[in-house]
Amino acid sequence: MDANGADPRAHFVGKWRQREPDMEFAEVFCPGEGKQKFQAWGALLHELRETLFELSDSQVTAAKTGWWAEEMIGVGQGRQRHPLTEVLLAAGADASTGAPWSQLGRALLDHDIDSPRADDTAHAVALLMPTASAVIAVEATVFRAEVSAGAARSLAVHWLVQRLLRGRTSTDLARIPMHLFARHGVTPSQLATGSADALVRDWGRELLQAMPADVAGAALIRRSRYRFDRARLARLAAGKGLAEPPAPLTLWHAWRAARSL
Repeated sequence: MDANGADPRAHFVGKWRQREPDMEFAEVFCPGEGKQKFQAWGALLHELRETLFELSDSQVTAAKTGWWAEEMIGVGQGRQRHPLTEVLLAAGADASTGAPWSQLGRALLDHDIDSPRADDTAHAVALLMPTASAVIAVEATVFRAEVSAGAARSLAVHWLVQRLLRGRTSTDLARIPMHLFARHGVTPSQLATGSADALVRDWGRELLQAMPADVAGAALIRRSRYRFDRARLARLAAGKGLAEPPAPLTLWHAWRAARSL
């Protein structure tokens, strides 16, 4: 708490919930003693995603990425400055302090913020796998879950889903690979103005196929995100657009995720 009694993490958790409201359904199935850690980790991933992919100025992106890399390396050395990392260490001291935070920091430094346009879907996912793998290595330790390439792949696809939601007017063209623009004869301006429905639907179908078969053994937050993203991509591939599935269906997916240990 700060001097005024406010919880400093509330701002960041609120930003995450506004962006990913479906994760509140997943939180229903999180044990009470683990909710703070669940919220802090989700909010931290939101901050990292925003920093790596969603800032319009490359110099600001580089500066913020450097700050977060320094923070992750510092956490690995037993010191932290951010309210979210403070909560994560306090909420699970033995697991969290043993997590490979420093490796995550180095992965952030190595992340190519000016990544080349991907040739195809496999390339688009592969470009994100080093950073996603570093995130999952920390996540698995913090939540005493299994480390798997499937979990990292599901996170990479999640980032691509988020770029599709927010990035169609950005210079990275939502990270949609070049083969889809060629296949559909679509220009960047058509994508930006929403005149590329067939391309977007095709991209949703390819992202759904790129998802791993399962993420068994992953942390609850990853199992939930995996199921929510699959549901959204299935709707997109079926021509139902990018809107979130109805709340009862999302709750059902959250319940399934909680049971799929």
